[in-house]
Amino acid sequence: MVLLKDSSTKEAIREQYEQIWSELLNKDEEKAEHVLKKLEYELLPTRQKILRRWGKILSPLKKRFIWIILFSVIGFFLLAYVLFIYVSLWVEDY
Repeated sequence: MVLLKDSSTKEAIREQYEQIWSELLNKDEEKAEHVLKKLEYELLPTRQKILRRWGKILSPLKKRFIWIILFSVIGFFLLAYVLFIYVSLWVEDY
């Protein structure tokens, strides 16, 4: 794989870039930012793409409220299980 600076088609790619840039100047600012973010993402190394994707997936777990809810639900079911065992052993004795 040849780097772009050593490529024989460098000038053709530069002309294509200039054409895309001139079209981008006539677009909405938000659309242009979206296109540039997608391009920036495509230029990232594979490892950083994976990390960025997992960062988006795991971002809700960085909030305390989610952890409070999660531990509350786990605690509730553990308490319900212990109470169920305790009541069943208590009923069995009588």
